[in-house]
Amino acid sequence: MACSALLGTAPLAAHATGDRHPLVGSRPTYATKSADAGPVPDDRHVSARLYLNSRDPRGLTELLRDISDPRSPHYRHYLTPDAYQRGFGPTAGQLADLNVWLDHSGLTVTGRTTHYVKITGTARAVQQAFGARLHRYRTGHGTSDAPSGDLSVPASLAATVLGVSGLSAPGAARPLSTPTRVPAPDGGAICSGHFGQRRATGFPMAYGKTSTYAPCPYTPTQLRHAYGAGTTPGSTGRGSTIAVVDAYGSPAMPADADRYTRITGDHAFRPQQYRQHVTPADWHVSDACAPPGTWAGEQALDVDLAHGLAPDANILYVGADSCLDNDLMDAESYVIDGRRADGISNSWAEIVHSDPGHLTPALIDVWNLLFEQAAAEGIGVYFAAGDCGDSSPGAARTGVNCDPKTTRAQADFPSGSPWVTSVGGTTLALDRHGDYAWETSMGDELSILTDNGTVWGPVPGVFTFGGGGGVSDFPQPWYQRGRTSGETRHRTTPDVALEGDGALPVLIGLTDSGAFHLTGFGGTSAAAPAFAAIQADAQQASGHRLGFANPLLYALARAHLFHDITDQPAEAGAQPLTVVRDEGPDTDTSTGEQRYLLYTLGRDFGLHARPGYDDATGLGSPTHDYLRWFQRTKGTLK
Repeated sequence: MACSALLGTAPLAAHATGDRHPLVGSRPTYATKSADAGPVPDDRHVSARLYLNSRDPRGLTELLRDISDPRSPHYRHYLTPDAYQRGFGPTAGQLADLNVWLDHSGLTVTGRTTHYVKITGTARAVQQAFGARLHRYRTGHGTSDAPSGDLSVPASLAATVLGVSGLSAPGAARPLSTPTRVPAPDGGAICSGHFGQRRATGFPMAYGKTSTYAPCPYTPTQLRHAYGAGTTPGSTGRGSTIAVVDAYGSPAMPADADRYTRITGDHAFRPQQYRQHVTPADWHVSDACAPPGTWAGEQALDVDLAHGLAPDANILYVGADSCLDNDLMDAESYVIDGRRADGISNSWAEIVHSDPGHLTPALIDVWNLLFEQAAAEGIGVYFAAGDCGDSSPGAARTGVNCDPKTTRAQADFPSGSPWVTSVGGTTLALDRHGDYAWETSMGDELSILTDNGTVWGPVPGVFTFGGGGGVSDFPQPWYQRGRTSGETRHRTTPDVALEGDGALPVLIGLTDSGAFHLTGFGGTSAAAPAFAAIQADAQQASGHRLGFANPLLYALARAHLFHDITDQPAEAGAQPLTVVRDEGPDTDTSTGEQRYLLYTLGRDFGLHARPGYDDATGLGSPTHDYLRWFQRTKGTLK
């Protein structure tokens, strides 16, 4: 992998066979003999992308360790995009050799960037170029093309070609936000002013006690106060730019965000404070992706939280043309190639182990090289850790934001990449003064009112929502050694965590079906932009571009700058935490009756929040001292 030298392993495609260099793992897992439906006709025209490698992977590895380790004398000596290309982009000679080979193979170049070459040609030409014939394969989701064996390139191009995409089924990312259908308090919701304030009398007891109504959806003002972003002078994100990358884009932004800030008591965007890069004419809308309207809710959540917790930072929204890997990579590259932001917030995810599977090792290498470039340029990349607990088949059976194609427990991707900061979820409780009271892991078991309103069933409830995390396929990076619990030798997630629970959601404003409204949204989609915003605040406080965050975060693990979160916090009492959530009138379409849900909190699936680092909440959530530390030390270890 592009990051493999840093992590102490050999590259995936390290050995050439004869005069050919195999792209190991380029045949997806669904391309089996038993599923083979025959070859693709030789004269069929196909298109693909041929992704380019770094000219000096080992040198890039050494540079990244040097500039991202807070104890290095070269810490934060970042490269400009031009300097990165001069030092690590393919050489002119490599590109010339590549063009000659493609031409001789009968493939036509239709476009190129610094990351890839777009090619087209017949299936026969593909076989001649890459040494593998294209076949059709039956999957549980239809029939898809794929190479019948691993692709390969001439050995002379081994250092140039990193991977090929477009010859097999594309992968689709899913947004990590979940609308809770909880209206604002003035819309008829029953909610508490703070956790535990309003007892749900008149309902059956759960676990031998009376439950309480959940707090009203949180606003950015409350979250700023809870995590110290509103109490530390000089830490409002001024001078920083946060990029938000999602798919598609809402035509109502930023007007919705401005209306939302007026309602919640914050200030609207200044002129040019919000910018966006969206090209609706190029959108690809298909069954593989959630529709643009669904992604509009994700965009509203991400922009509202990024602006809310860093009110003076600039926001750049970049909408990919679809949720597919190639388009999301283009969106990410737009930010990185121009160094258009200091941090990138991403609230979407895929899984590596699925049926059918599409994230081949080569495609993962391509993603990681892109994140390495971001690190070289001093751009922090933040990914939501997921909303499905350990993303196992067991969690996916009942989880509302799980990928049903999962085949095993796993950390989501790209959240599991060693070159991004994985942001998990928590359940946040405030006291009656609005101050931080406690947090637990984001894990909800759901019960409903049954038997004419006399019983909650079942109790314990059914897993419905949980912060993502767990063990990835990547070797353990140096910054996690000695800092994480357990005996794994792999990269684990998340790194940090913040409020994102669907049972105690954040309040978001968006236009849907032509009307603006306020609603609750949950998910690590709320946590990722919130932490990216706190990092923008920290950057202002320190006076330095922070870049890739993880080495510094783990170096600060024992500095008491993070809340140490557990599944059953002592401050909340020893019994399971339960809340009743009113989902508003007429939510049961069969009866037209009001509906109530009982959530048992702190029950993430397969993950547990324990003292110290854990796979449910990572290092924890930032305390008020987190931003004060940056202000006091300028972000430098003594």
